[in-house]
Amino acid sequence: MKFDKQDKVVKAPDALQNPLYKLTKIAVKAANMKQLLIGSREEVLAKAAQMNAKNRHFSLPQDSKAHYTDHLIGGQYHCLEIDAQIKRRKHAVLFVFGGGMILGSDKGDVGLSRKIGAITGADVWFPYYPMCHTHDMLENVQMLFACYQKMLRFYKPENIVFLGFSSGAALLLDLITYLNEQRDSGNPVPMPGLLIPISPGSVPVNDAERAAIQSLDKTDIMIPAAFMETAREIMCCGREIPEQYLATAHGDFRNAPMTHFYYGSAETLFAFAPVYAQSYRKAGAKCMIHVGKGMHHCYALQYFIPGCKPAFNEIMGIICRYFAKH
Repeated sequence: MKFDKQDKVVKAPDALQNPLYKLTKIAVKAANMKQLLIGSREEVLAKAAQMNAKNRHFSLPQDSKAHYTDHLIGGQYHCLEIDAQIKRRKHAVLFVFGGGMILGSDKGDVGLSRKIGAITGADVWFPYYPMCHTHDMLENVQMLFACYQKMLRFYKPENIVFLGFSSGAALLLDLITYLNEQRDSGNPVPMPGLLIPISPGSVPVNDAERAAIQSLDKTDIMIPAAFMETAREIMCCGREIPEQYLATAHGDFRNAPMTHFYYGSAETLFAFAPVYAQSYRKAGAKCMIHVGKGMHHCYALQYFIPGCKPAFNEIMGIICRYFAKH
């Protein structure tokens, strides 16, 4: 899979010269985190369920580091609103976590949400979407749609930024497809002002995509290429799901806001970057692909890993500059 000469592909900060980063990468590889995602659907879900049992579920923070509001979406799902003050601000970020739609959020994600809000001067909405152990991924998209609709009661659409990592990034891209589907069916809902997906995946749909992710399998320290095939079965959860939501990179990106993709060149999911770029071109939408040479999955939000903070700061800068103009 190759980029077209029309695609805007730029270099993102990397950490290859940072000796502590090199040690971290060696340690992660030695820990064999990829093993969690290797196996049949049942085996992968069983391993994820064990991790989820270790406090990976919603709980309203009891600290005084921010003001927290729990929004009950659809009468059953939580969305945590994180504000620096009781009064809402002008701007907001819809921040969606990853985990393959099988691992719940941990406490670190709430801390990251506070940090994003503090740096950007925005309220952060953090949805706890349902896991694909018993739910299909279209239910996740619909839950995010409901969150976004609620946000639109308080913020102008151009003052909302979508930010997500891994499967959370893919869900936000699916939400763009869903918004277009709603528009076509007579229920127009405005698009957000900006979208930043970090390492979004997609289910491969042809031999070229399978070969591309397989070619990166040896360099990836977190996501095995084989998981993207298992992911199809997991995300469907025994139900019929439209292909454009599974093969996210082939979604409907008409009317999409300016989108900044971030990938590490050493991750399997980087194989889908040219596919996303092509889909955006066909839709007449604008995007930029930021690539960190030799970097791993979702590195650009992992500011706590030595050498990864410059990429995180770059993303925060993109959001801050956007908000300064709106």
